[in-house]
Amino acid sequence: MAPHPDAGESSLPAPASADDAPLPDPHEDQEIERLRSLLFNRELLLLDQLRARMTSPESRAEDVGSVLAEALILRAREDDRLKMAMEPLVDRIVKDALHDNPHEFSESLFPLMGPSIRRSIAESFHAMLENFSKSMEMSFSWKGLRWRLESLRTGKPFSEIVLLHTLIYRVDAIYFIHSATGINLSHVVHEGAQSSDSDMVSAMLTAIQDFVNDCLVDGRKEDLDFLRQGEYSLLVERRPAAYLACVVRGEPPPDFRGQMRSCLEYLVMEYAKPLAHFKGDTSTFAAARPRLEKLLSSRFADEDKPLPFWTKALLAGLLAACVSAAGYGVYRHRANVARTAEAEERRLSFRADMLSSVDLLRREPGLLIIHVEDGAGTPWEIFCLKDSLAANPADMLKEHGRDASLFKFTQIPFISYDPDMVSRRVHASILPPENVSMRFEDGTVYLSGTAPMDWTLEARRKAMVLPGVKDVDIRDLSDPRTAKLAAMMREVEGAGVEFPAGKDTPVPEDLPKLTRLVDTLADMERLAAEMGMAVNLTIYGHADATGTVARNYEISQARAKVIAAMLYARGSGMPLALYGLGADYARRSDGPDQSSRRIELHVYLSPAAGPGLNFINP
Repeated sequence: MAPHPDAGESSLPAPASADDAPLPDPHEDQEIERLRSLLFNRELLLLDQLRARMTSPESRAEDVGSVLAEALILRAREDDRLKMAMEPLVDRIVKDALHDNPHEFSESLFPLMGPSIRRSIAESFHAMLENFSKSMEMSFSWKGLRWRLESLRTGKPFSEIVLLHTLIYRVDAIYFIHSATGINLSHVVHEGAQSSDSDMVSAMLTAIQDFVNDCLVDGRKEDLDFLRQGEYSLLVERRPAAYLACVVRGEPPPDFRGQMRSCLEYLVMEYAKPLAHFKGDTSTFAAARPRLEKLLSSRFADEDKPLPFWTKALLAGLLAACVSAAGYGVYRHRANVARTAEAEERRLSFRADMLSSVDLLRREPGLLIIHVEDGAGTPWEIFCLKDSLAANPADMLKEHGRDASLFKFTQIPFISYDPDMVSRRVHASILPPENVSMRFEDGTVYLSGTAPMDWTLEARRKAMVLPGVKDVDIRDLSDPRTAKLAAMMREVEGAGVEFPAGKDTPVPEDLPKLTRLVDTLADMERLAAEMGMAVNLTIYGHADATGTVARNYEISQARAKVIAAMLYARGSGMPLALYGLGADYARRSDGPDQSSRRIELHVYLSPAAGPGLNFINP
């Protein structure tokens, strides 16, 4: 309830303590969060996107890359601090790249430097030919002999004497000089002339100009445009911004000043801005040299005089000799290249044949190549592991038409588990007869066909101890005598011999059957002996249910002894087991029964020297 408006401070309720503060309502917090998401959902999404972009290195790199080029352009317009900051880095990058990939730099600079280098070489070669031609002409003439005598008399070189007598003019040097400061901007010097310090020359020209203005023209300002000293002339062509000074030896042609004027006008127009703001940096004017070099010219007295016939013949002979020598060199080079290529082709062909032979040996079962030494000019040495049943490597190569003398074999014996070698080893051990086929697969030897039992058992014993053999399967291998022996066993065990009541002698009609039974047992014993087997015979005597139990046991045992006595009478040595069973297994239990008064035989086969085993189950 709200307090009364007239109530004083004492009437206000005391502030609640922290312990007394009500707990926040979770439903109220959820409502506030829902209201916040409805009101500021778009702003919250934009803030999340901005936070993700500011914390992502890839996004920040994309932002910087999008404005990097414009930023560099704007910063470079303000001052040179960006250039000063990047110059060491670029310098180091270029040096490292030049050190790591000099070939790529040479390929990049060649299109720029190549034409200049070729032009310089061509001009030098042309000047050399001109000097050579002039020297040849003067060396084999009366005038040349006189000049040689003059060279010997004066001590000057013969080339200088020839130059003095034949030179009409030659432009030795050209200087491009700034008018206001007198600084040499660029200069060129003729190849045959002596080079002077360009800065010293420009300073001397400025001093001479000042001297002329101060002392010789009554204070009037006049420009020096010609100066002569002996055989040298100095020609000056001026413009307000710069001038050209040409050092000429001899008399220049009348149109030479026109050439100087045209060249100067071109340079002043080309470099108008650098000349107007010149502050001592002459690197800007380095490109003016090609224009200045066009003024470097010369002319000799006998330049247009045709060469004598003998000089032309001599030059033609020298040229023919050079061409012949070059052609012979090219021929020898091509011949050497052809021989080298042919030798390399033979070497590669020989190596391919040798590697083919090695691959042939690698495919042979039981032969394991472990190392091959490629001998240069000597037989290849092959180290290999060889199974005793594997083919001889040298014989293998001969069978395939290869030269075995090119190889030297070092063989180390070992036992190969290659299926083909295991099959060969089994075949060599058991020597199967013609009627037996053998197959080796997955560690098992499969034998099929017909063979004696003793050979089968021996073959299985031998094969099982060979390396690589896990089992011997003889299910498809049969002995023809086994079938006969099994038939005899069935005949013996199926024969029924009956006896009269109380008698141990068979009934008259079964006496022939008893004789045949004993004969069959004797034949079985002999056949089993041939197969390495022994016949074990068990005889059970039976009686009917009449008579006492003791008498029945006695008469049944006597009946079993009849067969034993007949076998011993035949000289049989087969082991016998006799059992009198009485009437225990009588077929009727209520009185006399003829079929119960009988004997029952069971035959077992065993190895001749071993215990009894039922190898053949009839």
